[in-house]
Amino acid sequence: MNQELLKLFTVSALAAALAACGGDDNDNNDDQTPPPAVVSANTSANPNFVFDQTTYVGAVDPAATSKWYSFAMAGSYPATAAAINTASTAAGTFTPNVTFTPDMDGITPAADCPSITGNSLVKVEKAANSVTLDGKTFAVCEVSGTFTADATLNNEVVWSLKDRVNVGNGNGAKTANTTFDSAVLTVEAGTVFMNKAGSSLVVTRGSQINAQGTAAQPIVMSGIATTDKFAEDEEWGGLVLQGYAYHNKCGDPKTETICNIAGEGASGFFGGFNNADSSGTLKYVIVTEAGLELSNGDELNGIGFMGVGYGTTIDYVQIHGNKDDGVEFFGGAVDAKHLVMTGVRDDDIDWDEGYVGNIQYALVIKYQNQDKANSNHVFELDTKGDNVESKYQESNPTVANVTAIVDLSTAAYGADYIGDGIHLKEGSEGRFFNILIAGDVDNCVFIKDSNVQSTVAKANNNAMDSAFQNVKCGTIATLSNGSTYTLDNLGTLASVTLNDNLAETAIGAVTATIASAEVDGTAK
Repeated sequence: MNQELLKLFTVSALAAALAACGGDDNDNNDDQTPPPAVVSANTSANPNFVFDQTTYVGAVDPAATSKWYSFAMAGSYPATAAAINTASTAAGTFTPNVTFTPDMDGITPAADCPSITGNSLVKVEKAANSVTLDGKTFAVCEVSGTFTADATLNNEVVWSLKDRVNVGNGNGAKTANTTFDSAVLTVEAGTVFMNKAGSSLVVTRGSQINAQGTAAQPIVMSGIATTDKFAEDEEWGGLVLQGYAYHNKCGDPKTETICNIAGEGASGFFGGFNNADSSGTLKYVIVTEAGLELSNGDELNGIGFMGVGYGTTIDYVQIHGNKDDGVEFFGGAVDAKHLVMTGVRDDDIDWDEGYVGNIQYALVIKYQNQDKANSNHVFELDTKGDNVESKYQESNPTVANVTAIVDLSTAAYGADYIGDGIHLKEGSEGRFFNILIAGDVDNCVFIKDSNVQSTVAKANNNAMDSAFQNVKCGTIATLSNGSTYTLDNLGTLASVTLNDNLAETAIGAVTATIASAEVDGTAK
């Protein structure tokens, strides 16, 4: 428990005991004001998350006989090490050739669109066109509205979202008397979405998504209803999960009880004070062709995690070709494992506003950028938007086992459009273990100023080294340190040697004891 919170509980209990016993000789205490109530909030990282303690750098074990990321779309990542250049180069060498077709084995197409019972605000219409997948013809069913009760989207049709589709109405403004509808949207393994332009799926706080595909039959959320190999971009908005977990703009977790934070993409409100909250499960899910600008400057991420708690399961998820960030964590404490980011056109992993979750195993293959400078990072990290610090909670996640290979064309993008590997700014904390970054990055690690990593530095004689353990970078990767703190133990590689599983084989065995950084909510 947060020690400040424990102290407040103790003081409150003592005050109550004194009041009950008559704290002085005056028996007329009717006019005395009772001590204020202490609000209990959970702003912790997941106390039960267990990191695998690996003996290798990067996302892939060199001794592995299979590729854990093989659920992702074939051709979106290099099939062999020779297909990609891990050194700095004036011309990118990897050209994606996505040949992905969903495996519909064992799935029998339905003749018509199913009805969604118990959800009067949901409308399902059969489109004029059909889609052929894996040699089978599927009806396209356009769905719109808000799910207010449990429902299942089966794999016997192709679903097409129209506009913003909500699960629950928890994205409305919450007051002390608000009761939201809660719904669980179940999506069957092998289900394919081909969504209309401008659409998005928003799982609002208090509701959940249960989307569990398999390695052979992942759930695919893609763009407009065509069979274009699922490899375009900007064809639809993206997926948003919202929850009741803490966001540092919610205010003081010791006194506040209601939070309404406006989400991007006009997705409504999110936020609360319970980091154990659950928004459901995403497992073996591919989000591709997303990132359409919904309004001026407002592009959705592949998946936006808005105040999402660690009761949520995120495992084996690919984001491909997104116009904006691959994943972005707006506060909250959701954990994620086995992420694949391919061809994302802005930052691959982005956190801000008090995120304290855990991430292990991420494969990033970067081969296209947005046309804007000072962006396009593998990690783009802050604590509170454009402000420096948070009064209440800083972003402080723990990240382990990432392989990031950046194979860009500097001739096409220019030097100003090549981003950093780990870009830390605006007061962000964070710890990194067993990270491999190779290819076209400006800096391996960028530290904006002394507001970044201040907690770990001040606890370690102004050194940040304990926050970067076994972080290995390519030969041209540099450190840009605008802080007064020292960071001396980044490892520069003479070369990067990958096998055909994209595992680094030339680095000797390394070990690090990895534990979640913030299990008691004390990093302020």
